[in-house]
Amino acid sequence: MHPSLSLDMMVPDLLKQHPETRPVLDRYGLHGCGGQHGPQESLGFFARMHGVAESRLLSEIIAVLGTTPNAEDAYQPSVADSIYRRYFLAGIAVILTVGAGWGAWLLWQIGFAGSFTGVSVLDVNAHGHAQIFGWVGLFIMGFAYQAFPRFWHTTLAIPELAVTTFLAMLIGIIVRTTGMTFHTQTWALSAAMFGGFLEIAAVTVFIWQLVFTFKRSDTTFEPYMLFVFAAMGFFLIQGAMSVWHTYNTMTASTRDELVWYVATYQAVLRDVQIHGLALCMILGVSLRLLPGIFAMPEIGHKKCVTAFTLILLAIIGEVTLFLTYRFTHNHVWAAFLLVPWLMLTIGSLIIPISWKLWRPLPVADRSSKFIRMAFAWLAISMVMLLMLPVYQVISGIPFSHAYYGSIRHAITVGFISLMIMGVAAKAVPTLNGIDHKTLSALWGPFILVNIGCTLRVSLQTLTDWHPLFFALVGVSGLLELSGLTWWGCHLLGLMRQGKRNELSDEATQATKPQLIQPHHKVADVLAWFPNTASVFDALGFDLLRNPILRRTLARHTTLAQASAIKRVPLDMMLMELRLVSMTIDESQEHEHACSGHCHDCDDHEHD
Repeated sequence: MHPSLSLDMMVPDLLKQHPETRPVLDRYGLHGCGGQHGPQESLGFFARMHGVAESRLLSEIIAVLGTTPNAEDAYQPSVADSIYRRYFLAGIAVILTVGAGWGAWLLWQIGFAGSFTGVSVLDVNAHGHAQIFGWVGLFIMGFAYQAFPRFWHTTLAIPELAVTTFLAMLIGIIVRTTGMTFHTQTWALSAAMFGGFLEIAAVTVFIWQLVFTFKRSDTTFEPYMLFVFAAMGFFLIQGAMSVWHTYNTMTASTRDELVWYVATYQAVLRDVQIHGLALCMILGVSLRLLPGIFAMPEIGHKKCVTAFTLILLAIIGEVTLFLTYRFTHNHVWAAFLLVPWLMLTIGSLIIPISWKLWRPLPVADRSSKFIRMAFAWLAISMVMLLMLPVYQVISGIPFSHAYYGSIRHAITVGFISLMIMGVAAKAVPTLNGIDHKTLSALWGPFILVNIGCTLRVSLQTLTDWHPLFFALVGVSGLLELSGLTWWGCHLLGLMRQGKRNELSDEATQATKPQLIQPHHKVADVLAWFPNTASVFDALGFDLLRNPILRRTLARHTTLAQASAIKRVPLDMMLMELRLVSMTIDESQEHEHACSGHCHDCDDHEHD
């Protein structure tokens, strides 16, 4: 082994000392992680996270040591490198406004009214829609676009399409939430439907893009992918169900009809969204991600398949049995719901029990407390679900909206939101090349969200026993919102720092070359040699006169790509650009050499 090379060597140190090794690391998913210098992690950690054998990685690195770096293999930023940022930022914006922000306000309204019917169910549904699509959905899409291609040792197919799906998803969320909120307006239904169809289109393209990306990779199918691809299927199913349910609730002609639709389909929709989409995706990502981060043992194939089968059958069972009960009014069918709930509990807890998450993790960092507590909340929600019949007997309430809502909150905020917070607290610094050891431990957000969730789950349940607790339940929403705001501002600061570092690296990299090459970006060529603008104009690139396009599209388009887009022969383009750039350089050098003291120039002036 090379004397200076070991698994403990940091990736940035390797790239600075041996830039010729970048193609090896890029082949296993480095590109886009940590910018030009890579993430602040060791080669051993990189190997675990990217699913490559340590011995293989070291041998391939050693094989290229001392070779001459290829200019085309140098780090070139692309739109796929930071696609997650727009999704994460939009998700944070949603959770702090129409998500947790609006949810806290609705909770105070319920407290003032002393009843859970103190707010419109359509307002509650608009808030729920924003949470699922804008908080959970956007984070899933951003993470998947960034991480899955790298897990599969490939690149995202058509990265620009991910930008389009982001715009469609964001516009859909805004338009649909607005329509659902202003449901009394004549335009509201059209807006809600238009926004919903945009969301479905965005989810469809998102799924197609990831499936296509996986199919063109050489990765073999692994057990965690059962959960991931099932979650994608549920993503699309719940999208269609959600639009259909929104239409029916917004067009209900009487309150009785509205109540019937909500009582019959709302629980089913939430099961598909929470257990089908969120739970399956989180468990799949956990199986792939957590052993690498925390050096935990891999869970065997048989256990993964067993857990997945139980969860999938449980989701189908709870949906089927509940709808059967609603249409037959036979309470025997409702009693059988305990079977899929038990399957769901066993299936979802097989994984954290295998990892013994009640013990300290082998490798702990600031994200570990979020992960461990999230799975604790998952267990709490499952136990509460199984205890629902017991609670009904003890309370004497045939169906407690307060208790059932507490179960939902335990899994949505306690499990799903804490998992998002924990994974993002680990991933965002890594992707931005920031050492997480230098950052805040995030105890403040962790404590606030957990206290808020505890109060919400307990106080909401206690409203069945005394109306006094309605006056206190609103405090829980403010605590959760405060914790999420703290965490969101922290992540925003990390992403801004990463962006500033990238711009600084680009400025450092962008030294004027002696010869224009096919891999050079159009914007760089224009910055190095401004007079080449006339060449681009003559070749049909008149759009580059637009300063916005020069700052955006031109920064990500190479000369080779530009020639293909305009169907201009690359050799001809390079020849004309080089001719202009070399002419400029010669005249500038001559002018600099003269500096007003060249007798030849003076003679020319006199002539």
